[in-house]
Amino acid sequence: MIQSPEVYPVCGRVWRDLAKGLFLLCMGICSLSSSILQSADAASVSYYTQIRPIFQAKCHGCHQPAKPEGDYIMTHFETMIQGGESDGKAILPGNAGESYLVELITPVNGKAEMPRKDEPLSQVEIDLVKQWIDQGALNDTPANAVPKFDLDHPPVYTRPPLIASLDYSPDGAWLAVSGFHEVLLHKADGSGLEKRLIGLSQRIESVRFSPDGRKLAVAGGSPGRMGELQIWDVNDGTLDLSVPVSYDTVYGVSWSPDGELVALGCADNTLRAFQVADGKQVLFQGSHNDWVIDTVFNVKGDHVVSVGRDQTAKLIEVSTERFVDNITSITPGALRGGIQSVARHPSRDEVVIGASDGTPQIYRLFRQTKRVIGDNANLVRRYSPMKGRIFGVDFSANGKQIAAVSSLDGKGYAHTYSSDVDSDLSAELKSIMAKVAGSRNAEERKKVEDYWTQGASLIADSAFNTALYAVSFHPDGSQIAVGGADGIVRVLSSNTLSLQRAFVPVPLKDSDPDGIYTLSVSPPNIHFSNAHQSVQLVVQGWTSSGQSVDLTRSVEWSGGKEIASISDKGTMTPLVDGEATLSVSFKQHTLKLPVKVSGYTVPLKPDFVQDVNPVISKLGCNAGTCHGAKDGKNGFKLSLRGYDPLYDVRAFTDDLAGRRINFASPDDSLMLLKSTSAVPHEGGQRAKPGEPFYQILREWIAQGCVLDLKSAKASSIEVIPQNPVIQSIGDLQQLRVVAHFPDGTQRDVTREAFVESSNTEVASVNDVGLVSSIRRGEAPMLARYEGAYASTTITVMGDRSGFEWVDLKAFNKIDEAAMTKWKRMRILPSGLCSDTEFVRRLYLDLTGLPPSVASIRQFLDDPKPSSEKREMLIDQLVGNREFVDYWTNKWADLLQVNRKFLGPEGASLFRDWIRKEIEGNTPYDQFARQILTADGSNKENPAAAYYKILREPDLIMENTTHLFLATRFNCNKCHDHPFERWTQDQYYEMSAYFARVSFKADPTSKDKYIGGTAVEGRKPLYEIVYEKDEGEVTHLRTGKSAVPSFPYA
Repeated sequence: MIQSPEVYPVCGRVWRDLAKGLFLLCMGICSLSSSILQSADAASVSYYTQIRPIFQAKCHGCHQPAKPEGDYIMTHFETMIQGGESDGKAILPGNAGESYLVELITPVNGKAEMPRKDEPLSQVEIDLVKQWIDQGALNDTPANAVPKFDLDHPPVYTRPPLIASLDYSPDGAWLAVSGFHEVLLHKADGSGLEKRLIGLSQRIESVRFSPDGRKLAVAGGSPGRMGELQIWDVNDGTLDLSVPVSYDTVYGVSWSPDGELVALGCADNTLRAFQVADGKQVLFQGSHNDWVIDTVFNVKGDHVVSVGRDQTAKLIEVSTERFVDNITSITPGALRGGIQSVARHPSRDEVVIGASDGTPQIYRLFRQTKRVIGDNANLVRRYSPMKGRIFGVDFSANGKQIAAVSSLDGKGYAHTYSSDVDSDLSAELKSIMAKVAGSRNAEERKKVEDYWTQGASLIADSAFNTALYAVSFHPDGSQIAVGGADGIVRVLSSNTLSLQRAFVPVPLKDSDPDGIYTLSVSPPNIHFSNAHQSVQLVVQGWTSSGQSVDLTRSVEWSGGKEIASISDKGTMTPLVDGEATLSVSFKQHTLKLPVKVSGYTVPLKPDFVQDVNPVISKLGCNAGTCHGAKDGKNGFKLSLRGYDPLYDVRAFTDDLAGRRINFASPDDSLMLLKSTSAVPHEGGQRAKPGEPFYQILREWIAQGCVLDLKSAKASSIEVIPQNPVIQSIGDLQQLRVVAHFPDGTQRDVTREAFVESSNTEVASVNDVGLVSSIRRGEAPMLARYEGAYASTTITVMGDRSGFEWVDLKAFNKIDEAAMTKWKRMRILPSGLCSDTEFVRRLYLDLTGLPPSVASIRQFLDDPKPSSEKREMLIDQLVGNREFVDYWTNKWADLLQVNRKFLGPEGASLFRDWIRKEIEGNTPYDQFARQILTADGSNKENPAAAYYKILREPDLIMENTTHLFLATRFNCNKCHDHPFERWTQDQYYEMSAYFARVSFKADPTSKDKYIGGTAVEGRKPLYEIVYEKDEGEVTHLRTGKSAVPSFPYA
């Protein structure tokens, strides 16, 4: 709620007549004149009901606190009377003839100085203003209709307003959030509120950044009274443009790709577009039969799409203002309910729409087949429906995902879908689409349906205890922001929709910044499919400032205990098939989670790759200190961390004629007897009979120790929560690890995964992901599960009472990034280094040489500002002779330029080539490309000497990945990398790229050779590097030729 008197109703009878007049100018003028004449007959003229509506329609847009042209503000009565930058008063009560305002609004030869951007006031309006002034210019505004907001008098909130719209800036730096009478600009990294853009519009319906991120368009107004378009300058927070539009709030503002136009929808069923430079209306289109709710331009910007409550999406040509086509089907029943939102693919003329039927759909804008009765030929993809009405949709920046939010009965839902699809229509599909829908046969209907649904997969879904109305993709595609009825911004992972951050975007009066404002639980719903699964719940409390507190061990659990048990640490395991609701309560906050158990009584059929191997790893059997060591332990060897399932199954079932397995009596298998210490085991007891791990191993043995090599391993894992902050030393933080599989399924693997701290002096972690804080600082955490890796950073804040951030000057983007982290960590950095220190550091960094005494004195004696002369010195040193020599030597070392591999002549040529590239300021990517793609004689093309140095495919690959990708691939030659995500397969797949690099003698070598010792054969001084027709790399483990493949391309 806003703690202030009610904002006054902005329109009366006169303003409604005026607003209607904007639609049909001639009729409107007649209506307005008639109304005013009737008012003029009264004994006195009312400012509130007669004069103010005129000023509001004609003057307030340019003379408001956010845009006080001529230093004149007309939205406050006192400042309106006083005047602006002119010498005299604008209004002299009792003397209209001497009032400067009257002079400005009175036309001379048909032209008036004010309003500057609109038609002059009619004579009837001018006479009415004069009459009011002559009567004393009295203010009869009701006492409860006074307050207006500006930067000096911002809205004061006791609870957050609902969020109707939010948007990330194109560079990902800002998140704009709608408020009451304002838009709030937050740093997207969560470091806090930066700017408040406070204007006239009470309700903000839509906010959108310009394509370059420098401007923000705002559509809103006062419901039932007025609409307004605002254009703000993001950098300085000033209002560039205010345009009154229509008689109700306006919706769905969007930018043309060139940033010159904005379009919006109106409650009078019209679509409009305006020039950003001057607010001139350049498009007015009335083809809708109901409110226009959202708009978007096409890729070129020559067409605009509008959607509305009349269940249609229309394509409009901008230059001619012509209705072109209905994009969606107009067949009755094809769409149920109005279309609330639309977003365009970043590079294709396709839009995703969200409507009241809850089904996201992608449509192409331009028809490829003629319209026929009942067709829906522009439909590209149709997705699985959501609950409720969709209020917001968005594309990711790469166009590969869409996000949608909906609401129903006070609940909100967020979905992400895959949109990485081929939208082209084949000739066959075009011929089918050209037929009337009712005349298509069953096979044709199936082909159309298959096209509409192919690849339209759900990535993730999540439910919330509040309606959701707005969604925006972060430009990097990793997260989405959603907002809705409770006024809380939630930042979610785009792949899992797990909550990463939540905060109240508005400052709250008298609120405890450390008090819990809302709760979140991961996962939001729980489903067990067999008796041996477990789920680790993580409960986070969120303060209004966006700080999180782990409440997993502090909440009260109730309900659902008849079908599943839950420990005081939040670990849940199934008990019996059924469905229930789990309640999570902390003080006055309560969340409810659906719980479902199925397959509890179905015998488990463990899969070795997905079920058994993770257990063996977690028990430590295949660790490098146990049977995963190079030579194993006590005659029993497993692959390190289970990277080779086939080898491991053979070790269990074939070694010593199956000594370790007993199919007839699984409990008597040596594999189990050792792990339970029933038989002496140097590694000690690793499992107990009856426990889930024991049962999984037992059932695998009982069912024949089957290995399915086609079984999919986890494609990725995720650590939840991401980058949490522990506020007090000694507090705990529960982590949860979720594995994602190629088919889109996911599984809680907290129990089976490994989480390790890289800074145990700051924070340690136990076997089930519970982090203990030790002292202030940061501790990176690495989680691994079956060859998949993920990381998060634990920040232990500690007591920072009394800390006050001091704004620092940022000289570049690196400074800005560093300052953002310092501010988040509550660290004040040391001051800038002195000029003397700067000179020494810069010379050493750029040239490798200390500065001369003369250079130091010259710099210190320069009277220019320090920052200016520092920039100049950088420019002087970059590219000078010492700089070139220094970086030539660096690259010559990295590329191993020496006579051992190339001979004196070849080494000299290669070094000269490197120097030439550095001197010519060749971009790094081009420099690397010239080396890696070099062929021919290394005499004519010295870059080809790169392949003469390390000549074997695996050595070339190891050198290339280390040098150009900063990745050591040699650690995964014999097995999967023990600490990274790289696999043994990828080692040989990468090596295969260099398998056909070959050499032949360059005749110009004549009788000159390199080497020629008893250990190393001689090689021609110059060689021609070329690609031979054959050549493969054999995989060490499989013995097969590896197919070239770039990892994670």
